Amino acid sequence: MADSYYRTISGKQYDNELLEIAEKATKRSKAPIGKNIAKTLFDAIKDGGDYTDVEKRTVKYIRDNFKFSPEADEYLRSEIRKWAAKISVPAAKKKASTKGTSKKDTTVKRSSSRSAKSSTEGFTPYYEGYEGDESSQDDVAPTPEYNELVALNKFQITPKQNRIGRIILLTLIFIFFIVLIVFGIRSCNRSSKVSENTNANVTSDVGIRSLERVTLSEGKASDKFESQARAIRYVNDLQIRFIKQSMQTEETAADKIVTLAEALKSYPGIRIRVKGHTCFIGEMDENKILSDERARFIYDELVKQGVSASQLDYRGFGETAEIESNSTEAGRIKNRRVDFTVLSVTE
Repeated sequence: MADSYYRTISGKQYDNELLEIAEKATKRSKAPIGKNIAKTLFDAIKDGGDYTDVEKRTVKYIRDNFKFSPEADEYLRSEIRKWAAKISVPAAKKKASTKGTSKKDTTVKRSSSRSAKSSTEGFTPYYEGYEGDESSQDDVAPTPEYNELVALNKFQITPKQNRIGRIILLTLIFIFFIVLIVFGIRSCNRSSKVSENTNANVTSDVGIRSLERVTLSEGKASDKFESQARAIRYVNDLQIRFIKQSMQTEETAADKIVTLAEALKSYPGIRIRVKGHTCFIGEMDENKILSDERARFIYDELVKQGVSASQLDYRGFGETAEIESNSTEAGRIKNRRVDFTVLSVTE
């Protein structure tokens, strides 16, 4: 090897280029070696593509004999560690035959010579060479610290952190599936109960739809209607309720019909509409038919009481004109009705 490449100090060879970088930096200034010089040293180490025993020995010598700033010292150590972990993995055992192999000398460029030297040498990470073992490393096995550096370089985490992360991830996945199973079972149970309740409610509320008319008892008028305004007010306020899904009326329906007939016969200029309604139980088209039949039933009863058909009109509105909420039984009872509207009044 050319003399300019190596420098012998106390019988040991050192990397001349690295020594010159440190010496020139300290000649220019008495201040500690800064991060920029540390970067220059690291770039010079990297340019050969390997980290040889001579370079390790030289880095140790420079750090022992030249003063570094804390930032520069930390930068040089950490960068060499990461780079060393990246470029090579130490051999578990070197064959005995390689122990006597000598390196070939050459005067070619620095990068070529370093590559040639590294082809027959084992690799020792920076921190192992620096801690004082300057002898050639013929027997090197991966250390736990080295394995952590390899993992840190590749994944930015240590093997221990990686194991902990996997355990945490698997635990979270397990908990997630347990929660899904629990909620799935509860949802199925709830759906089953809702289905049973719905079927029970439909059976009890809908029952068998009946359009058969019920014969009303003889009713009594509750008012003689001394004025037309009083008769109109009675018409607009009157409601006759029905039993669910049927033509059966409330008990007072007969009296209400007779009283309404009395008002209309007393004032034949009043023309009204008889309007049928249902609650929301059942199909919409079936409810429309039921409401038509209820309105026609009251219409016919009024005609039987002597009211002129010219004063009457009837129409079913199904479940579309609710006056109370259908979500409660009390509201549905009020919605199952026939009510009335004054269409016109003539003298």
